[in-house]
Amino acid sequence: MKNKEFKTYHQLIDILRERGLQIGKGAHENRVIRILEKENYYNVINGYKDLFLMEGCTSENEKYKQGTSFYEIFALYTFDREIRHIYLKYLLMVENSFKTVLSHEFSRLYGHENYLKLENFHAVYSTNNKVLKRIASANKLDMKTDLPIIYRLSAEENIGNIIKLIGDIQQEIARQMSKHHQVVTHYMSEYGYIPLWVLVNVLTFGKVTSFYRLMKEPDKVAVAKTFGVPHDELHKFMDFCSLARNKCAHDERFFDIKFRGSLHTKSITNFNVLCLSRDQNGSYSSGTNDAFAIAIVFALLLNKSDIKDFVSAMKHSFRKLSKKLYTVTIEAVMQMMGYHSLWEKIIYLK
Repeated sequence: MKNKEFKTYHQLIDILRERGLQIGKGAHENRVIRILEKENYYNVINGYKDLFLMEGCTSENEKYKQGTSFYEIFALYTFDREIRHIYLKYLLMVENSFKTVLSHEFSRLYGHENYLKLENFHAVYSTNNKVLKRIASANKLDMKTDLPIIYRLSAEENIGNIIKLIGDIQQEIARQMSKHHQVVTHYMSEYGYIPLWVLVNVLTFGKVTSFYRLMKEPDKVAVAKTFGVPHDELHKFMDFCSLARNKCAHDERFFDIKFRGSLHTKSITNFNVLCLSRDQNGSYSSGTNDAFAIAIVFALLLNKSDIKDFVSAMKHSFRKLSKKLYTVTIEAVMQMMGYHSLWEKIIYLK
């Protein structure tokens, strides 16, 4: 494999010009260099060029659509940063609400001290058919004849996951103690334990989502009831939000995010109000596993005024970007995000 050679910014700009990207001379070129020095060539160009490339070109023969300016790519880059900030604001609201409800419900059921016990979690076999099929496939077992073995393996897997969760939480407590976290140190020194409603504040979103997944089913139902959604969908919502939060917090490209799973739309009241398009198989072609899917989660879990604020902020960002695009449309960007012409109707989902 040929090694990448170091290139100066002037050399990189010459390459971009050869590929058809419009970059002015003199002061314009100097401005572009200042932007790349600050923001990183790889982050701006390699991260956001795809929408502006001609169809059919390869990585060895890249060509930009006629008339594409560097400032259009940079506009998409800054737009993505802006919407990450918008999304992060509401993702943190969802995270806080989820942690609050979960810790309250679990503490109500199992007390505020010595609650990290195996018997307080779902330490039996899974009833999820997808999980059972996965275990059967991994162990080359038959769902009809080998079901008792599959159940046993499922229970062992659940117990193993619970033990790992408890161990991870105890490690996090020790880590916070070593950092002299004021609240954690206070509770451990004074009382010898940390109430869950305090502990969740130092646990990651992903860790609390795992905690929820391993709770007993009636307990998960009680948490989900507070949000007015099915308990298995709430777990999916939190998985989506946890991944999205990590991307936003680590300044990763966000606008075209895609999730492996999709929202279970039949469980969402008034979902048809969104008028999402379907493919030839009847499945939703976009909107259920992308950035718009997170907007739907916001609409289902947050209050009406917060959703209106979110809609207003996104409308402003779309308008601002649309004024800086010439070779592609704002609709093309929105489509990559799962947004469509009636997206603002998310305010009517709840």
